[in-house]
Amino acid sequence: MSVIVQLSLFPLHVQGSLAPHVARIVEVIRASGLPCQLGPMGTAIEGDWNEVMTVIDACYRELEPDFDRLYLSFTADSRRGRKNGLTSKVSSVLTRIEP
Repeated sequence: MSVIVQLSLFPLHVQGSLAPHVARIVEVIRASGLPCQLGPMGTAIEGDWNEVMTVIDACYRELEPDFDRLYLSFTADSRRGRKNGLTSKVSSVLTRIEP
């Protein structure tokens, strides 16, 4: 079963930009080899449930030692038989939008 998860994870009570901390998470996700897509409010990851949950855990473990408080939120869409969901879901919507 294919799952696409939209993950947001960042430390709280940090002065300035969160980008350096988010970049650490994106590096963990990319190193997993799972398809992913960075967005302005989170990163989408696609794979089977156990693979994706393992990556989310690794992302949490990446930041957890350095901060007293972390915000983690994710939503998941699970669908049997789906292939290339990160691109096909977006393409499906774009083909229905008039130019």
